[in-house]
Amino acid sequence: MRPPVAPPILKEVPWVNRYERTNPQHQFSTSSLPGHLIQCIVAGRVRQRVSGQDYELGPGDLIWYYQDEHHEGRVVQTPWVYYSVNFIAPALSPPPLSRRVWRVGADVVQLFDGVWRAWQDETPGPLRRAMRVQARVLLLLAEIASEQAQAFHADPAAQIWWEIERSLREDPSRPVDLPEMVRMTSRSPATIGRACRAALGISPMRRVKQIRMAYAQGLVELSDLSMSQISARVGYGRIHEFSRDFSKHFGVPPTAHREKFRREGAGR
Repeated sequence: MRPPVAPPILKEVPWVNRYERTNPQHQFSTSSLPGHLIQCIVAGRVRQRVSGQDYELGPGDLIWYYQDEHHEGRVVQTPWVYYSVNFIAPALSPPPLSRRVWRVGADVVQLFDGVWRAWQDETPGPLRRAMRVQARVLLLLAEIASEQAQAFHADPAAQIWWEIERSLREDPSRPVDLPEMVRMTSRSPATIGRACRAALGISPMRRVKQIRMAYAQGLVELSDLSMSQISARVGYGRIHEFSRDFSKHFGVPPTAHREKFRREGAGR
């Protein structure tokens, strides 16, 4: 008797797009979306830095981000054209940090295009459209798995960190430092540090700050909460510490960021 099919992999597909950047001076400094984000370049070249790793990517390169990873870089050849697929799959671990980029064949590029076209097509109605998009994302992941089996073999050390991070994200208002992580996990500071560096190439507390800032950005832009309320919701005991870290991370204080975001939104 054959074993049953595993539980569903996909929980949600929040975003799919095809981007084209034509400005040869285009630079960026941003964070990936929550969950998994995979991108496939079809034209142009870009240099970027992600979690301490430097890459130059061109046509046929796929890059995999996970959970609000900061990345920055610049276009070196235009037009820079790429597909971007964001999906939520809690049971799926990201590839090891050393294997986040690889070359894919034309069949994988066509599958990215199929996901994007299904996302663009609203004629089937919301339910059928969602089913078509999710089916194509699963086909894309199945093809990636056949080409790069190691993409789905999690680094055991990194897996320790992702388990810790899932717990941290359950309550972003809880103040967390390294001793608190030790208490939560019954693991040594050295083990936690090695796990975070294996997963993301950075220290645990730097990652905690990234998580807080990603959550804070959404609250600053999209809520009417005061800065004191936002500060408490992302785990800061003192608003001046929150404002300092936000300013350092985004280049402007949170109040100015909110004003700029709403001013630009009103002008669209």
